[in-house]
This record gives sequence, structure tokens and C-alpha cells, in this order.
Amino acid sequence: MAAASLALTALQGVTQAAGSIFGGMANQSMYNYQAQVAQMNAQIAKQNAAYEGALGEVQAQQQGMKTRAVISQTRATQGASGLDVNTGSAASVRSSELQLGQYDQQIIRSNAARRAYGFEVEAAGDIAQAGAYRAAGANSMTAGLLGAFTSILGAGGSFASKWQQGKSTGMPEFYSASTGSDWG
Repeated sequence: MAAASLALTALQGVTQAAGSIFGGMANQSMYNYQAQVAQMNAQIAKQNAAYEGALGEVQAQQQGMKTRAVISQTRATQGASGLDVNTGSAASVRSSELQLGQYDQQIIRSNAARRAYGFEVEAAGDIAQAGAYRAAGANSMTAGLLGAFTSILGAGGSFASKWQQGKSTGMPEFYSASTGSDWG
């Protein structure tokens, strides 16, 4: 009975150690997967930032074309009315239209830059999260190995204690009467 107890103690220690190691490996795999997902999200966010910048430039160029069309229409209307289109209020009106159009282009570019910046911040957060997941994975593996070591030490201590207890009580499983020596 005492030998069975010792065997169970040893088996329990080995089983707990294996469980700790496999648990650490499983957690590390999960965290590595999450890190890969976060890294892919960062790439998507960077692409979105580039798309926003390009879209903003296209929209600004479109606004510039609209402004030039408005200014051309104004000049044609002024000329058809018999005004001198190169001086006075006629020229001032077109100058104001140009300034407003340029202001609209700046707003479009600014809004696109703000949206792109939001995606860049998102990408930076995703990259940081990926790093945190990798660190957590490494820590999980270390914790699994430490847990295994602790299990083995605990089982060894329990085994030794039971062995010593069995020897001190003179149980036959621990002491051989024919040889007068310890078991094993």
C-alpha cells in the first residue's frame, strides 16, 4: 500500500508538470495567434491611412476643378454683361471665389489628414497590442515551465516525506527483512 502511495505521488507530480507545460504552450499559441491578428489589423489600418490621404487629394483636386469652373462661369457672365473683367469689382469677385475654393481644398486635405492620422494611431495601437500578446505568450510559457518545476519539486518533497515516514514506521515495503537494506 505504501509503495502504491509513493507511485501515485510521483505520477501526480509528473502529471501536474506535464499539464503546466502543455497549458503554457497552449496559452503561448493563443497569444501568438492574437498577436498575428493584431499585426494584420495594423497593416489594414496603415493601408486605410494611405487610402484616406489619396482620397483627400483626389477630392481636393476635384474641388479645384469645380472652383475653376465657377470662376470661368463668373468671368463669362461678367464679360457677357459688358463689364471689364480684368479690373474692379469683377476681378475682386473672381479673386474671392478663388480664395474660397482654395480654402475648401485645404479643408478637404485637412479632413483627410485627420482621418488618415486616426488610422495611423489605430495601427500603432495594434502594433503595441501585438507586442503585448507576444510578451504574454512568452510569459505563459515561462509560467508553465515554472509550474512544472514547482510540481516536480512538490511531488519530490511529498515522495521523500512518505518514504521517510514509511522507513521510520518499519513498513515492509520500505525495509527488506531478508537483506536488511532499504527498498529498491
